[in-house]
Amino acid sequence: MWKFTYTIYERHQQDSYAAPYLLLKLGAYPALNLVGHVNAAWMWVLFVFYGLYYAFTEGIQKAYIADIVPEGQRGTAMGTYNAMVGIAALPASIIAGFLWQTFGPLIAFSTSSIIAILAALLMIIFRI
Repeated sequence: MWKFTYTIYERHQQDSYAAPYLLLKLGAYPALNLVGHVNAAWMWVLFVFYGLYYAFTEGIQKAYIADIVPEGQRGTAMGTYNAMVGIAALPASIIAGFLWQTFGPLIAFSTSSIIAILAALLMIIFRI
């Protein structure tokens, strides 16, 4: 899957903003679909699509980081990126679990979708 997504990234590399917008396209669409569509049947379908989304975007993220970092610092950049993702995942999971237990799955997924949309907008504003 990584090779497939990296190939997509290479094809869009001529445009200097291709990688962020490609990530936005692949990330915002699943986030928007989560709002208001949460029940037991949809949960399994969305789980499968989220797995596919993650498989498609992971390679693009790594390729984008490799492009914006000088060649001698790529290992440090990849390590820092993965460390930050891991550090952010713990509080995100705790907050999502709290929202799910307290208010239900609709609020938990809606909150996640809103945060994803805000992150996508910030990427556009700051041209990251």
